[in-house]
Amino acid sequence: MPKNLFKEWDREFRKDAADDKLALFREHLKKLGLPDRPKDLLKGTILAVCACCAYESMDGRSCEEFLSTQKYNPGRVPEMKYAYTFRGRNKFLARILTPKKNQCLDLADLYDHPWDGYKTYGYEGILISRTDGKNLTAKEKANLEEDVTYDLRYDFPEEELGFCFDDSSPKGALHVYLYGVEEDE
Repeated sequence: MPKNLFKEWDREFRKDAADDKLALFREHLKKLGLPDRPKDLLKGTILAVCACCAYESMDGRSCEEFLSTQKYNPGRVPEMKYAYTFRGRNKFLARILTPKKNQCLDLADLYDHPWDGYKTYGYEGILISRTDGKNLTAKEKANLEEDVTYDLRYDFPEEELGFCFDDSSPKGALHVYLYGVEEDE
C-alpha cells in the first residue's frame, strides 16, 4: 500500500506548529503587519500546500520534493529563501516557501483556487519576505517583481488581472496587490 505523503507531511507540520505553540507563525504575521491569526495561517498553509501538490500532480510531477521543502520552521530548509504569504477574503492566509529561483509555485493556479472552509477562492495579495528575516535587497525586489509578473501574465492578460507592487510597507518585504479589471460596457 503506497504511503500518503501529504498526510504524513500534514501530521508533521501540525505537530511542529503545536510544539511551538504557533510562535513562529505569530512572529511572521507580526513582522508583515498582518493580523495576529496564526491558526488561520496554519489552516490556510495546509490548504495551499495541498493545492500546490494537486497542481504538481496534474502536471505529471511528484509532490514529494515540494512537500520536503514546506516546513513549519523555515530554518529547517535553508535552501528555501523566500516566504510567499497570501492574504485573501474571509480570513484566508497561507505561507509557501520557495527557493531563490521560484520553480515550485504557480501563482496563476492559486489565484483561481477555491479554499475549502473559507467560502472564497484565490487571494488578493502576496507579501514576499526572506525566510532568514533579513530585508529584501533592491535586486531581490526587482527579480521577484519580474518573476511574479511573468507567472501571472503567462495566464492572465492585463485586461483580466491587474496587479502592482509596493515595497514601502512592511519594511523589508515586497507586497503584491491584485485586482480584477472591469470591462467597459
